[in-house]
Amino acid sequence: MKRIWLLVFIAFIYAFPPHANAAEKNDDWKKLDEISDQALQLAKNGRFAEAKEVLTYFRNQFFQINARDRLQSADELRAITVTHENALKTITASSLPEEERIDKVTQFRLVVDAIHSQHQPLWSEMETTIMGAFDQLEKTAGQGKKEAFAASLREFLNRYELVEPSVKIDVPPEVAKKIDEEMEMLQTPAFQQLSQEEQRRHLKNIRADLQSLFEGAKKDEADPSLIWVMISTGGIIVLTLSYVGWRKYRGEKEKNRTRQNE
Repeated sequence: MKRIWLLVFIAFIYAFPPHANAAEKNDDWKKLDEISDQALQLAKNGRFAEAKEVLTYFRNQFFQINARDRLQSADELRAITVTHENALKTITASSLPEEERIDKVTQFRLVVDAIHSQHQPLWSEMETTIMGAFDQLEKTAGQGKKEAFAASLREFLNRYELVEPSVKIDVPPEVAKKIDEEMEMLQTPAFQQLSQEEQRRHLKNIRADLQSLFEGAKKDEADPSLIWVMISTGGIIVLTLSYVGWRKYRGEKEKNRTRQNE
């Protein structure tokens, strides 16, 4: 039995080789994720000077662990660089409303989480806020009041702007591009010239795309590569046990034959 379990252990090691570098990378990003969250919590509590210090500390840590080299794409680098700069620039700008300063830090926080998290990113939790603003947009579009529609459109776009950089990290480029085009269309004079029925039809399509976006982000499916590794590991273990069992059976058979001959 010891030999059997030794072979099983060896098979397991081959299927799951040590991932020291991967673990280290995850720990580093976890630390950056926690720093960004700390900055946001300070900003929400009105401690903007301290939040700025934490944002500066994030930048130092980012370069210290060479996090730039660990990003998956240029889009991730662009998103984290731009949102961090915007947050750092506005956090202590007393000329700006506090809500706007907090929003910039929130946007940055969501980007860091989108890079770090594997499933159900934080930006997906903004669904209620964004869809609530969209409900109001649809309502004002049906009333035919341009000023009310413009106000509700600004509010909706401001809410969506918070998650936009994170969305572009997590969703396929063609999906993000389609939603960008829909947002741009809402802001054109051509949209205002459409009949109320046509406006409602366009808004209905946008609603469907937004809901699909959030539903896709909330799916907690297992990583296909992990499933394949599990299947492979199971197959290796079964084959190993089968082989060992077959060897044991042959050995017992040979012993019985030897005894009979004696």
